Amino acid sequence: MNNEVNLLDLLIVLAKQKTKIILSGIIIAVVVFVGVSFMPKYYKSQVIFLPRGSSQSSLMSLVGGVSMGDFVGENPFSKRQYIEILNSRYIIEAVIEEFDLINYYKQHKNKINPLDKTIKLLKKDIKVEAEEEGGLGITDVLSISLTVSNKNPQTAADIANFMVQKLAERSREIYSQSFVGAVDFLDKQIEESIAKSRNASTELETFQKTNNIYSLQTQLDLSLATYASNLAEISAAEKQIEVIQLTQSSSSSMITTLRNRISYMRKQNQKIETDGYGGVFPGLSNVIDLSDQYTQLVLNSKMYEQLKALLLQQRLQTQLKMERDYSTIYVIDYARAAEYKYKPKRIMYCVVALALWYAYLIPSIILKDMFEKLPENNATMQKIAEFKSALGFRRKR
Repeated sequence: MNNEVNLLDLLIVLAKQKTKIILSGIIIAVVVFVGVSFMPKYYKSQVIFLPRGSSQSSLMSLVGGVSMGDFVGENPFSKRQYIEILNSRYIIEAVIEEFDLINYYKQHKNKINPLDKTIKLLKKDIKVEAEEEGGLGITDVLSISLTVSNKNPQTAADIANFMVQKLAERSREIYSQSFVGAVDFLDKQIEESIAKSRNASTELETFQKTNNIYSLQTQLDLSLATYASNLAEISAAEKQIEVIQLTQSSSSSMITTLRNRISYMRKQNQKIETDGYGGVFPGLSNVIDLSDQYTQLVLNSKMYEQLKALLLQQRLQTQLKMERDYSTIYVIDYARAAEYKYKPKRIMYCVVALALWYAYLIPSIILKDMFEKLPENNATMQKIAEFKSALGFRRKR
């Protein structure tokens, strides 16, 4: 017996069963097409946005530099971290609460942990992708797309837009939180500068009262002018005495008066040199030491006043940065309700079903024809009969 089987024989066998093959395929396709038509329809909406960040951040991080954003307080995170924020539990839970997705995913009857199960199901319907640009071994995020699928096309669009809105809010919160430590530090420094400024002012005031110094330069000028005026008057009086002695005796009343005047002015100058005079003029002998102390005390007082003003200015700038509402992302396309569903694809389901059906039907037709041509006493047929018998389930009596 010739056991050789060629392609023509197989085609002949299939040709004989053409009606069965074609009709069964049509039935399978129609059944699958109708069945898929009753399956839930899913719609997909997409929003595309540009993350705000310094384009120099990647390069500067490689060379160990600091970008301009670090000085002006732009963003405390990179562009890629926007994706992490978008996928964070914070935003996912906010979406679930806003759109009551526990009921949507039918997890309200889940008594163990409906929220975590809903999070897993929601993440399957969310897709985040980044459009990147590379060069010189450095990649940078150009744009980020967020795609959401849902049975309701409007809900899919609303979820996508809501997530981008929460992303902006969350990034602003993180931005503000990055300045909390700076504000606390500045508040402490301001308190210290106020205390030091108060102490410096008290020390200066005490020094001025003790040494009768209120305007050192003016007082010094007055002291020097008085001292010089006294010296000039003494010199003039002495010359006048010499002239009077040419015509009068040394004991004349006029000479005595002039000598008393000279003695008085010398005592006054001596007091100006040592202790000052009249509580107005500082002593010239210690004016240098007093000037150094006075200058240092004035510098300390002015320095702490200026420091307090600068710290208050920095505190105000930091507070403004915390409270300012800037756009952390730039939305290119907001999501809108999809007009056409993206799944299920009825044609695809039909093609897969037909492929599986014909993968079973055609081999079974060929094998059946081959086995029918074998004699009953053939060893192969006997093994097949034995295999069928082994597969059968008989009741035990």
